[in-house]
Amino acid sequence: MAAMVVLGALTVDRDASSVALLRRYVDGALELEGIDAEDVRLITSELGTNAVAHGAGERITLLLTGNDAYVRVEVGDGGGGEPAVREAGSGEECGRGLMIVEAVAERWGVRRGEAETCVWAEVVRRERMPGLR
Repeated sequence: MAAMVVLGALTVDRDASSVALLRRYVDGALELEGIDAEDVRLITSELGTNAVAHGAGERITLLLTGNDAYVRVEVGDGGGGEPAVREAGSGEECGRGLMIVEAVAERWGVRRGEAETCVWAEVVRRERMPGLR
């Protein structure tokens, strides 16, 4: 696989209002590169929401990288949670985030450190259609 280059990085407070900021940041960063952001925005939303709900620490970090074939989004928090795909019950409103990530991403995974849990996902890079936002 070709080397990934940094397309953007952002650190925000770990609260629900920051998830929309992460999505807008991804839209802007990928628009500058001429890359379609739809799948990356969806994944960012799911990973950001999980970091707020299940993570630890005061901040969430976003790292956006890419090459000619893939775009990779990484969302990290201060540790805690055990990210895993699970079957949500029919009456549950939550619990489908990583199932969505698994369905959209080519591959995804979890990296744990002493003070961080990072969930990453890669999607096939698609060029943005000219004139579309």
